[in-house]
Amino acid sequence: MLEPVISNIQDWPIARIARHQDEIIEDVSEESLNQIIHLTQQSKSIRDLIAQAVYLEKIRLKDDPWDVDPEDESEFWAKVKKRLSSYDPILTDKNEVQKIENDLLKLIIKRYTEEIIGNFDPKLYWFAQQTLPIFFGRLLSASSGGIKSIFKPKMALKDRLFITGPIEKIRQLSTKGTVILVPTHFSNLDSIIIGYGMTTIGLPAFQYGAGLNLFNSRILGYFMGNLGAYKLDRRKKNLIYIETLKAYSRINVYKGAHTIFFPGGTRSRAGSIEKDLKLGLVGTVIEAQRMHFEKEANDNAHKIFILPLTVSYHFVLEASSLISEHLKRTGKEQFIIADDPFQSARAIFKFFWELFSASSDITLSFSEPMDIFGNQVDDEGNSIDKFGNKIDIKSYFSRNGVIAKDSQREQVYTKMLGDIILKKFMTANTVYSSHMVAFVAFEILKKKFNETDIFTILRLTEEDREIPWDDFVFTCNRVRDELYQLNNHNKVKLAPHMTLEMEDIIEHGIRNVGLYHTLSPIYRTKEGNISSEDLKLLYFYHNRLEGYGLQKCI
Repeated sequence: MLEPVISNIQDWPIARIARHQDEIIEDVSEESLNQIIHLTQQSKSIRDLIAQAVYLEKIRLKDDPWDVDPEDESEFWAKVKKRLSSYDPILTDKNEVQKIENDLLKLIIKRYTEEIIGNFDPKLYWFAQQTLPIFFGRLLSASSGGIKSIFKPKMALKDRLFITGPIEKIRQLSTKGTVILVPTHFSNLDSIIIGYGMTTIGLPAFQYGAGLNLFNSRILGYFMGNLGAYKLDRRKKNLIYIETLKAYSRINVYKGAHTIFFPGGTRSRAGSIEKDLKLGLVGTVIEAQRMHFEKEANDNAHKIFILPLTVSYHFVLEASSLISEHLKRTGKEQFIIADDPFQSARAIFKFFWELFSASSDITLSFSEPMDIFGNQVDDEGNSIDKFGNKIDIKSYFSRNGVIAKDSQREQVYTKMLGDIILKKFMTANTVYSSHMVAFVAFEILKKKFNETDIFTILRLTEEDREIPWDDFVFTCNRVRDELYQLNNHNKVKLAPHMTLEMEDIIEHGIRNVGLYHTLSPIYRTKEGNISSEDLKLLYFYHNRLEGYGLQKCI
């Protein structure tokens, strides 16, 4: 574990910001109000926006209530509706109408802001920092050496967690600007693993958005809410909430909070690396950079750095429910979605137990840091072009030599950044044995039956699923050869175990991908051939290698 780049937790950006929550609420409220008023000048009136919010919130409360929802939620929206109905906008004085509507808008924005806002408690963070590694170390030792090893731990989480990339450069840049970490997203455990990884390399704590549903658990909600997580409620679709959330993100990034954005928006239901990104919050980063150039001397303007991260697991805690949901969403087949196991402490314990007991690994693979336009940066944070020349990025925001807001232009910048992040996810992906064996097995079945319809493959009988061992080994060798070529051209990364003998790689992959699940996605039959007890799970893990053109090797 590396020394912290900032030794005093109280001096961390997230801790400094947390000491001024009232100021954050005030700034976010003002920013949101101004943005919404600007938008209403172009389309709907404020009254229409409030009415739409009331309507959508009433539907949410009726159709999709959560335990974490405030007890006075229905009462609050009833009062807003009553106040909105208490006047006729045509007959009432225009100034009075404006005051009523602005007051209501401020009230809603303030409520949303107070719900969204996260906190950071240095003492609680210190406690978690001291106890979690010990807990994981004892669990790891017990799972690999028996229950007695709990009391004499010999291993640590760091022995299972591999962090690759320009670590020293990342550490240095974290002291020169604001780091925006954009990871792939496969599990609700990503935040825990990534947070531990950031601690391991000595970075200050990051803030991140967590689904409000995760706060249904009081214990989990308490820790998350005081360790940097702010709340996202994907049920809320009205423009007032969306603009308030964006303003919260923009203000916090502007104030220097290192932040994690999961640009996929949610966990990958299909098990594949993200192909489409939800860039609403990522766009606030570009806006925050412009704000720095607007409000600070250009030569001293604070810099924001984008850091893509690809997370690799052998197996995913929620894989079964995620792939079921993905398949149901396609509309071509009906599947019963299992309960999400993340709610179960027993399931999480089992996940880590299996992870540790089989020497299974997790890799956090960092790409090279970039500026907000996707340009590489040097160790001092200067933007550089492909020839190594410095670039003055403030000109990207200029119009006739003046820094100016241009929403349409910034949307284009956001889309360009999203495309670059997607490429970085693919090139930083660390291929595990489990990914390869699942990919090869599923693709062989597709080719065997000359079938492109996934649902037909998923309905194969047990007898039809069997793949001769020699055919499987031969195809795995072809796929690995292609992966070597991709690795040589920096288009993907390979885990160290991918250099073993092929039969050892296959055994390693089959063992690891089947650790956690009751039904094995892939296994060897008594006759020594390859088959699957759960084709949905096999498909989920197969999807990890989609997008590399490996089908040509089958």
